Amino acid sequence: MSCCQCQGFESMFDRKKAAKELKKYRKEGPIKTTRTLIDALKAEGVSEMTLLDIGGGVGAIQHELLNSGVSKCINAEAAQAYIETAKEESKRQNHADSITHFHGNFVDEATDIPQCDIVTLDRVICCYHDLEVLVELSSEHARRLYGLVYPRDTWWVKFGTALGNLYRRVQRNPFRTFVHPTEVVESILRGKGFEQQFYLDVGIWQVVVYGRPHQ
Repeated sequence: MSCCQCQGFESMFDRKKAAKELKKYRKEGPIKTTRTLIDALKAEGVSEMTLLDIGGGVGAIQHELLNSGVSKCINAEAAQAYIETAKEESKRQNHADSITHFHGNFVDEATDIPQCDIVTLDRVICCYHDLEVLVELSSEHARRLYGLVYPRDTWWVKFGTALGNLYRRVQRNPFRTFVHPTEVVESILRGKGFEQQFYLDVGIWQVVVYGRPHQ
C-alpha cells in the first residue's frame, strides 16, 4: 500500500481501536447503520449467496449474513489489526471455515479477488481518495447486490469532515476522510447495470442497496 492514505490505515485502525470495536460488537451487536444495511440486504434474500465485504472491520456484516444463509464470505481489509481481530471473532462464532481474508488495499488486490453475489462497503468510500476507481472495481465484483454506507453529500457533513482532516494534518496523521458526490456514485452504478433497491438517511450517513435485475 504505497499511497499516503493507505499508509494511514494501519495507524488509524490499530489493534486498540479494533479491540474496542470488537468489544462493542459482542455486547451490542452491529451499530445502527450497519444493522440497517444488513436488514436491507436480508430483505432482498441472501440464502446461499456469497459475500465480498470490503473494509470488513471486525466482521459484523459477515457474521450476521452467514447466520442468515450466506454460504461463503471474503473479507478484504486494509488494516492488519482488523484482519487479526476478524479472524479471532470468526473462530469464536464458528465461521472460520466460511471466511477468506485478504489483507491490503482492495484496489491493488482486486484482480486476485473473485466475484461474489453481494458486495458491501460499510463506511469505506469515505476513507478512500479515489472514488471512481474504488466504486468501479468493487461494483464489477458484485453479481447481484451492492450495499453501501457512506456520508451524506451535504454542506454540514463536508464542514465537519474538513475540521477532522485539519486536526489530523496538524497531528501529522496522513489519514483523511472524504465526502464524495452522491451523484458520481449513482452514475457509476447505473452504468454497471444496478438499480437502487433501498435508501435511508441515518444521521450523517446514507445507507443504500443496489441490485442487478435478475438474469
